[in-house]
Amino acid sequence: MLKEAKIRARKTVFGVPGQSVFTRTRALPPVPEHKVPQIVRYEIQQQIPFSLDQIALGYQVLARTEAGGYDVLMAAIKVDVVDKRLDIIKTAKRSVGIVDVCPIAAYNWLKTTGEFGAHGECVALIDLGASTTDIVIEREGQFRFTRSLNLGGNDITNAIGNTFGMSFDEAERLKRQRGFAPTGDAQRDGKGGEVIGQLLNRLVTEINRSFAYFRSQPGGGPVSRVVITGGGACLRNVVPYLQRQLNMEVRIAQPLAGLAIAPAAQAVNEHPEQASVALGLALRNCGDVPISINLIPPRIIEGARRKQQYFYWAASLVTVLAIFATIIPDMQNKIVEVERHTNMARDVIGKYDPRLVENPASACQYDDDLNIAKNYIKGIQDNIASIDTFYNRRRPWLQYLNALNDARQRDPVWFTRVFSTTLSVDDPTMAGRASGAFDDDDRGRRPGLASAIQRRPMAGLPTGEETEVARILDSSGFPGITSDQARGGFRGGGVFGSGRSSSDDDEEEDSGVSASAFVPQSAGTTGASGAFGPMGRPGAMGPAGTVPPEDLDPMPLPNGLEIHGYAADEGVVLNYVDRLKGRDEFIEVYLDGRSVNPVPNTDLGQSYTVGLPAAVAGSPTVVTFVILVQVDGEPLKATEVGSTGFMSGAGSAGDFGGRRTGLRGGAAGDSRTRRSTPAPRSSGGQAARRRDD
Repeated sequence: MLKEAKIRARKTVFGVPGQSVFTRTRALPPVPEHKVPQIVRYEIQQQIPFSLDQIALGYQVLARTEAGGYDVLMAAIKVDVVDKRLDIIKTAKRSVGIVDVCPIAAYNWLKTTGEFGAHGECVALIDLGASTTDIVIEREGQFRFTRSLNLGGNDITNAIGNTFGMSFDEAERLKRQRGFAPTGDAQRDGKGGEVIGQLLNRLVTEINRSFAYFRSQPGGGPVSRVVITGGGACLRNVVPYLQRQLNMEVRIAQPLAGLAIAPAAQAVNEHPEQASVALGLALRNCGDVPISINLIPPRIIEGARRKQQYFYWAASLVTVLAIFATIIPDMQNKIVEVERHTNMARDVIGKYDPRLVENPASACQYDDDLNIAKNYIKGIQDNIASIDTFYNRRRPWLQYLNALNDARQRDPVWFTRVFSTTLSVDDPTMAGRASGAFDDDDRGRRPGLASAIQRRPMAGLPTGEETEVARILDSSGFPGITSDQARGGFRGGGVFGSGRSSSDDDEEEDSGVSASAFVPQSAGTTGASGAFGPMGRPGAMGPAGTVPPEDLDPMPLPNGLEIHGYAADEGVVLNYVDRLKGRDEFIEVYLDGRSVNPVPNTDLGQSYTVGLPAAVAGSPTVVTFVILVQVDGEPLKATEVGSTGFMSGAGSAGDFGGRRTGLRGGAAGDSRTRRSTPAPRSSGGQAARRRDD
């Protein structure tokens, strides 16, 4: 048949009768899913009097229980039973791929075609076979029960033959041509109906016993409808007989419904009820099935695995040989190509330096020239790196100044001094310093330091112990260039002198901050600190007055701006500070509230009143301010503004027209309630103002 149908497939789906298979449905406890196979093997071993190596088993989880367990269908068959039935496959030179169970195969097909109807029904499938009758029950859309009865069509044939003295073949032919199920009328049924009726009565009794057993099981219930299939369903009058005996609806399955039958296979339409098992087996090759039990013996699985391994090993070996067969000629070609390039390189090197051809490790005659060129290039690279360093460390000061100017928005705000500065935060434990335990040098540099300390009791400290809780912002002011740095010289810089005077010394003593002035001088001019030639190189002082650049303290890199100026009133200052805080160019903006002081216009002096807006010129007073803006680095997050630095030669940060505002120590937020009182005008103050002008 396989040859006539020209079927070349080697794998076969084989069906074994239900009477040869042990099947049970069990409810397993809630366990991890990977332990289900172990429990199934244990349950089957408890039910079958054979060791596990003598059986082929399979299982399928049907559903999860409400308690979290599993409803499992378990199936097992002896290996030697399968082997005997698989002999026909070996004769046909085929191999087994799946071993299915015939009643389950019929159930899979009829379930797919919709013979079991609505989800809530309890339907029984009765497959009336030749030697056995198989029962499969589905309840609420789920496979629940299966059982095989040792009664079938052959038993009816044997009974007819024994009664009428016929051979099996003659009795089978008589059964097919004239046999029928009893009608209940003894005269009409005759002797043949009586004989068939006796066998069918035994069959009905076994079916009713199976239904009763199912009702008694957990998850069972009364069967409401019966679907029959198999060769026994071809017996005349069998449907009315079973309806009368079982007292429920009975009908013959239609497994071919909805199928297109090829012309060469039209004979199947004569008895379609016999095709359910074959179609169910074929369904295993087409996709998923409701019950996918596979009872293939482990020996066959292991043999197939080994054959597959042998195939893979053989394929791998062939692949490796093919690769070597391809690589060897290719490598030979590459070797020839490398030798050709090597000879070309020898010719070129021989023209360059013949000694290197014979002794590649010897020194080349051009090595010294090459080293000189490398050193020259390295020097150029170092100079470029220095330029890049200075370029990367530059600050876009013009951009910052434009931002300061744009933020004014034509408000009555104008500047007297804007200079770069180094902002830092002092955050030490100041209990000792606040009580006066700091040295004179600290007092000289930050005379207002003690006023910047908030003293308050802290939890966990003895009574009287106090500590600092403020982060004090400190502005160094423009540092200028020290006399030592000037004597050391500056490459590419201008010519500077100290320009210090006795009045500057007075201001240093008064303010506590170095106020060295820098005055540009012409080439060759001698300042107080010494003589300098052009471009800042040491002049008349000679080597004795020169300080090596590496011994000089580096100039601190400024990270902020210090802005001094005037505004029409305090509100204008606050608005201006808010606008600065909204600028992307600035990281943080601080206003020293103590610098916001009223100053009479008459005290400003001519150099400060020139260019005053008309709206302010007539006002009797203006207010001073000092603003610190951070333009680089991480936010300092200061809570107070401390001692403010000085621009070299410009006087104190709070010096406006000879009046010092004392920008030192104290919280910025509290400073407006503690504004410094302008010092009374005196001759010293007038002199200081004239000097500043």
